[in-house]
Amino acid sequence: MIKKIEHALDSFEDFVMILFMAIAITLTFTQVVLRYVFNAPLFWAEEVVLYSIICMSFIGISYGIKHHSHIAVEVLRAFLPDRLERQVYGLQLVIGIVFSVTLLVLGTDLVTTTFNRGQLSPALRLPIASIYLVIPVAGACATFRYLIELVRLMRGERQDEAEENLNMM
Repeated sequence: MIKKIEHALDSFEDFVMILFMAIAITLTFTQVVLRYVFNAPLFWAEEVVLYSIICMSFIGISYGIKHHSHIAVEVLRAFLPDRLERQVYGLQLVIGIVFSVTLLVLGTDLVTTTFNRGQLSPALRLPIASIYLVIPVAGACATFRYLIELVRLMRGERQDEAEENLNMM
């Protein structure tokens, strides 16, 4: 069951990251051509590119957890005995869970509040709440990733992809 959810989350993250990256690249290129070649820029392009980058950044939180690619100070863990190293890593995961649940809860509150106020984006006139929706979605995805890592750590199945990636270089 967890593997199926994890696979669905992998597919979702890949799709979202590719989609928003494609939107940002395509619109940026189009905007440059329209502005400097035809002197007719799109008034809404910068806003869409900005929202695309924001969405990629928030979904990237979960993606980074999956690939163990967040910034970390490994010096302390390198000098600890295995038992303590596991406990420190477990503490890191618990702190990550607290952070991601906070994103989920406060992000949901932000979406609800903004939706009730009816705030619209400047150029596109989209509800800002629809853009803020990425915050609780990212919080939910990150919470799931952290919980998966914590379960793997407790079972002794932890696979440190960061070390594997370094060994491949």
